[in-house]
Amino acid sequence: MEKDPSGCGRRETIPAERHRSRAFVPDPPRAGNAMAARSIARMPAPRIRLAIAFTAVVALGVGAAAAHGQGDDQVRFLVKGDWGIGSSAQSAVTRQMCRSHARAPARFILTTGDNFYVPDGRATRANFFRPEACLISAGLPWRAAWGNHDLGGSSTATQLKSPRRWYTFTEGPMRVVVLDGNRPGSRAQLAFLRRTLQRATEPVRVVVIHQPPYTAGLHRPSTTQQRLMVPLFRRHGVALVLSGHNHSYERMVVGGVTYIVTGGGGAQVYPCVRVPPGLRTCRPENHFLEVDASSSGLRVRAVRRNGATIEDVQVPAR
Repeated sequence: MEKDPSGCGRRETIPAERHRSRAFVPDPPRAGNAMAARSIARMPAPRIRLAIAFTAVVALGVGAAAAHGQGDDQVRFLVKGDWGIGSSAQSAVTRQMCRSHARAPARFILTTGDNFYVPDGRATRANFFRPEACLISAGLPWRAAWGNHDLGGSSTATQLKSPRRWYTFTEGPMRVVVLDGNRPGSRAQLAFLRRTLQRATEPVRVVVIHQPPYTAGLHRPSTTQQRLMVPLFRRHGVALVLSGHNHSYERMVVGGVTYIVTGGGGAQVYPCVRVPPGLRTCRPENHFLEVDASSSGLRVRAVRRNGATIEDVQVPAR
């Protein structure tokens, strides 16, 4: 296991025991602590005000975490894909993500790839630093998959702190496995996937891969994934597979596994052109996802660029 520079959970090359993040809760003041009371009473007025303000900030942070279920067994995160293009749609989606985080704090941002366009793979002021400014200021860690457009540069590694093409991490009740859809037939990656899922003990298991195994969109589904990966998803209790590549919101349920294509983060949307197995919906709209995970499963809300809901669904743990 290596230390994760993003500060979000643990990044592992093999599964490890479940990660638990505990909020620091200060002890309440105890009645009869006369010494502390006398110390505060002797403070100059400006220092008293500073101490009160610090206590209020700590209490607010702890209260917000408790109110929004950011405990050991619940976690909220935001998801988008096919986004870093510098468009007005990217800016609109990001503004809604920041508003969502302000209402109910997220633990991290997960991407389904194609993080940087024009130029491919490189973060610039136009495609990242300006349109993503509010998320950058919020200090949320990134967890990113590599899309085909990301291969032209190194910014997914350097800016999004995701240098590995496949990796795994835990957050709250989840085991998340991020894969490289550019190399679905890689023997090393398949061995990693099989080993990680076999050893996973977390109740909720999520896979992220840029190119989708099932899709209604313009780009065809990956038949290599259908042959080599999908049986592992079914056998080892994966609840949700998140992909991008097609610039739309799609949801399918195949063999008990929910597949969501979330590629509407800012690039021009694509039409729905086919009917894959288990199709529930296909919407060519710019959007992002709010995901709330608990030990019983995931709640997924797809949010339009104007803040309206496309769909709000429950995905049970398997």
